[in-house]
Amino acid sequence: MVEYIHTKHGYHLLVYPYEGKLVHEGMAAIIAYRISQIQPMTFSISSNDYGFELLSDQEFPIEDYLFELFEVKNLSEDIAQGVNLEEMARRRFRDIASISGLIFNGYPGKSMKTKHLQANASLFFSVFQDYEPENLLYRQAYDEVYDFQLERGRMQQAFERIESHEIILRKPSKLTPFAFPIFAESFRERYSNEDWETRLKRLKDDLTNV
Repeated sequence: MVEYIHTKHGYHLLVYPYEGKLVHEGMAAIIAYRISQIQPMTFSISSNDYGFELLSDQEFPIEDYLFELFEVKNLSEDIAQGVNLEEMARRRFRDIASISGLIFNGYPGKSMKTKHLQANASLFFSVFQDYEPENLLYRQAYDEVYDFQLERGRMQQAFERIESHEIILRKPSKLTPFAFPIFAESFRERYSNEDWETRLKRLKDDLTNV
């Protein structure tokens, strides 16, 4: 099921694949990329274990492109373009380089500073990227991003399942019980001098008031 809702916060595109938060983060990035190829837009993305949300201040003709957005076709290419694989792999490489002994972690009782370890790992990553892209440690970083962070296999299956079934589009007048927990996740990430309970209550008012 897909919901498209207009509130004072903007236009909410909510999708509920029930595939887990990691898969939803990747799917959200891909859908956002595909929409941006149709109409340049800026999104904020939030997700939980049940689904994900793309929130924008611009309206998008979702009915015209609903099935196109969830096609399996060109999925690998869109992952490469829509997800910042390089940055994710670079972060993953830091642990790989440390565990493998590629970078020096310091002597017992006197570890190197984290920023130095990160700089050293990043330097190795850049060298392998430019001069030795088949390096096993470098490739391992990308493999782990695909397999563990993006859960590439499950994501592929999710798109295949959605493509093979009828996609139900709903346009409620306000946030639904399905939508609210996902939208609330985005507020958790924002800075505020109000406590979380106060902000949550305000969001609940948005849900219950017409």
